[in-house]
Amino acid sequence: MAVPLTAGPRVARWLTALSAAGALTLCMAATRPAQDRHTPVPLFANGGFESPVAPANNFTRLGAGSALGEWKVTGGNVDLIGAGFWQAAEGNQSLDLEGDIPGTIEQPIATRFGGCYTVNFWLAGNPDGGPAIKRGYARVTQNAIGHPFIQKTLAFDTTGKTRADLGYVQQRFRFRALAPTVTLTFTSITGGGYGPVIDAVSVIPAHPLDCRSGRF
Repeated sequence: MAVPLTAGPRVARWLTALSAAGALTLCMAATRPAQDRHTPVPLFANGGFESPVAPANNFTRLGAGSALGEWKVTGGNVDLIGAGFWQAAEGNQSLDLEGDIPGTIEQPIATRFGGCYTVNFWLAGNPDGGPAIKRGYARVTQNAIGHPFIQKTLAFDTTGKTRADLGYVQQRFRFRALAPTVTLTFTSITGGGYGPVIDAVSVIPAHPLDCRSGRF
């Protein structure tokens, strides 16, 4: 005849504690990805190009070496567009990546090694002159040995667009951090003095699977 096994009080308490700990672990694992996706990256700022303030209905031209809030102009020159000059994607100001020559801006970003991140921004183009297709790129360079990078090509057709309706299109790409800091760069390669326009740049943590699945 089989004899039923019964757990003593000490064993029962141990099993109860183990179950509680397992439930807490599952709860933390379920909630952590949502927190990671929505927590802004520290030290990234001025994604809307609201600082410094450009003259209303006008623009400020900034050359290499100039500060653009936390951004730095590292090549050529760019035009910081003031409120009312043309449509902004958010806030009052935006940035033409080309002054009278193609420009480049960059900003360092603190990251967590191995973390997956999404770069979001809105893209348009200066409609005041040709060529109609504004070209450039967005790049994330790892501050690690060899400086590997991931790059997104920018192309925007300004045909039919006006200052009142630039026709912004949302853009995004992802990267996995291989160093404690990376550098985000935007560059125009258009030429002619009428370049790509960007606004509302943000960098946020993404779910790790987003970088593993190739959804860039």
